[in-house]
Amino acid sequence: MEQVYADYRQDSRRRRAWSAGNAGNVAMREEVLRALLELVPGPLAGGGLVLDAGCGTGWWLARLAREGVATERLMGVDLLADRARAAGERVPGVRVVEGDVRRLPAPAGSCSLVLLFTVLSAMGSADDVRLALGEARRVLARGGAVAIWEPRVWTPNPHTRLVGLRELRAVLGAELEVRTVTLAPPLARRAGRLYGPLVRIALLRTHRLVVARP
Repeated sequence: MEQVYADYRQDSRRRRAWSAGNAGNVAMREEVLRALLELVPGPLAGGGLVLDAGCGTGWWLARLAREGVATERLMGVDLLADRARAAGERVPGVRVVEGDVRRLPAPAGSCSLVLLFTVLSAMGSADDVRLALGEARRVLARGGAVAIWEPRVWTPNPHTRLVGLRELRAVLGAELEVRTVTLAPPLARRAGRLYGPLVRIALLRTHRLVVARP
């Protein structure tokens, strides 16, 4: 019985840590959002599509809509049908489709901004990453940008592959704007109101937001 109770407590802690409502998770996303708004104001205010490639259940789509991006400009793609459906329900008026980021269902030159947020690191190989980046570049309009948020240091998650800047430059070009962000997630989920002061410490930032304008 004691072991059952211990397992239950561990599962409860894990659920709280990974919950979208966890204060640390909220702070991480808001920090990235603010950096994105600073780095790509033109593409966000432009006329092309803002495509969230690997949109999950639509958090970024909903947040960008709240920031004033017109819903008719927003588009989401996710490999899993249930996630794509949830994203569409979360943000009415936004086009969300089931699809593969290695074969984006968008015309060439149709997007002013493509988001690849914690997508590339979940791919199985460098070839998959190259294909996804190539598709992001294909659908990008002149003057547009690709924004990538990924870990920059090793992570114990066996399903996360570290994607280096060299891989990004090989497809998107050498001119990358790089900003280190994100307090180490295990720490962030316990930090509460200390997230802001702690994330100012460079050594504690585990991710980077990369903007390419190929």
